[in-house]
Amino acid sequence: MRNQVEKYLNKLLAHGLIDAREDCALYGLDDEISTNLDRVPGEVERLFEILSISSLVHARPGRDLWRIITALCDESLLLITPRDSESLTFIHDIPVVDTFDPDQIACALNRRKGCIVRDSGIVTLGSVSVEQAFIVLSSICFACFVKYFSDILNTICEFSPEIRPEHAHFEQALELLDGFRPPSGINDLPARIPDTEEGIVHAMDITGKLMVSRRLVDSFFGNISCLKGDDLYISQTGSSLDELPGYIDRVPLDGSSTCDLTSSSELMAHLRIYELTGHRLIIHGHPKFSVIMSMFGGELPFGQRRSVGGIPVVSGEVGAGRRGLMHTLPEALVEGHAAIVSGHGTFLSDAASFSNAFERLSAIEHRCYETYFETLRKNGIEVP
Repeated sequence: MRNQVEKYLNKLLAHGLIDAREDCALYGLDDEISTNLDRVPGEVERLFEILSISSLVHARPGRDLWRIITALCDESLLLITPRDSESLTFIHDIPVVDTFDPDQIACALNRRKGCIVRDSGIVTLGSVSVEQAFIVLSSICFACFVKYFSDILNTICEFSPEIRPEHAHFEQALELLDGFRPPSGINDLPARIPDTEEGIVHAMDITGKLMVSRRLVDSFFGNISCLKGDDLYISQTGSSLDELPGYIDRVPLDGSSTCDLTSSSELMAHLRIYELTGHRLIIHGHPKFSVIMSMFGGELPFGQRRSVGGIPVVSGEVGAGRRGLMHTLPEALVEGHAAIVSGHGTFLSDAASFSNAFERLSAIEHRCYETYFETLRKNGIEVP
């Protein structure tokens, strides 16, 4: 358990969710409660007594991210409701409590997997593993970031270009934006799809790690797949893209395997994309500004489209249901081999190159980031 505590403390740092080790306390229950602290506070022991849990994380997010979360808490008395589809599905809403009081926190965590404590940070739980608490914390940070900048943009654009709304959060948003510019850099991903299963798994692994390190996916969101002959290699549902070895399914296209039970929930959409495009690989991330800009203008009715920076935006739910994205996304990828599912994330397909697909995913996020600025300027906001 101590190894798990150390592992996820390092991941919180690597993912940019906290600024320093001392900003986070992790607790995992085995025979006793393990932690990265010198001792387990009495309030935490009380929470383990009240709740049926195996892990708890109490973290103060990085400085700028905490400013965003604090601003949302100022506007919401008891509850923050995300707007992106993944957060609505996974965490639903985020309770807000005033102080680190075990009874208040237990009340919040009895109905949700995490909550925000106004005076100290985010508290999340795991019923089985430390990983669960880490995933919830990452998901809450993602949900708050997207909601904050999305709400700012939609609020500003309700005003005429001649009027600059006087609101402290608008000023703060402009100040924070530059610090969240999407990272760039050279990638060393394969220029061609490897010929062997081992090579394909390795290529998917390093692609996933790069997507995480470049902040193109958070929590356990996103997926990757690759087609080789009559077999589809696809990341498992709930897998983390920076830990793919052992979590990639080989799905025979003849239906002779039950791997589709553990494969990504978007398997059917992937299969339809391959059928229509003739491509051999798909990467799907949740780049923040791509998600934010996909929601600009309000809810997108099922079956309709809009575009962001020339990239089609479609609607659709996860899975193969009547309103599933498998009915809207594949056709959009036929045209430009890239599309954003509104409130959800970006999909790229490519005929042969993980490197090319990743660069296009990164380029779309940069384009959406710049489009955010352009939209502010068009609505009379002076942007540095």
